[in-house]
Amino acid sequence: MKKIMKYLLICILVLLYIGESLYIGIKIKSIVSESYNTYGENNSYSDNVSDTIFRELCYRNGYPISSYNNNDTKEINSLSFPLTTHWIFGGISTYWYTYEIYDNTGELMGGSSNIPVTITFEIQQGKLKIIDCYEAP
Repeated sequence: MKKIMKYLLICILVLLYIGESLYIGIKIKSIVSESYNTYGENNSYSDNVSDTIFRELCYRNGYPISSYNNNDTKEINSLSFPLTTHWIFGGISTYWYTYEIYDNTGELMGGSSNIPVTITFEIQQGKLKIIDCYEAP
């Protein structure tokens, strides 16, 4: 009977860990998507990320040609779900993105494929706070 209780407790703890990891991943993907959609200019997640890091999360800002005020280009954007490892007061999350820019004739003008980005976060007063963002070269 004690063995069953021990396994049940371990299963519950694992499920809680996975649930929290999924929640953090959803939150981080929402923040990155919002940064992409606003070109890093409108930080509606100021409780979770500084304006500087919010701008860094917008991966299309690193390209001289984008669809910002340019109707002659088409963008293809793909963002993976973040893989998250966390502990009591923080953690890291990694996602991969693909970003391609095409001109109006369909010719590839630039972009990147499967670029990993690692986000470091803390849990401060029960809230997720992104403290660093690293994009691999």
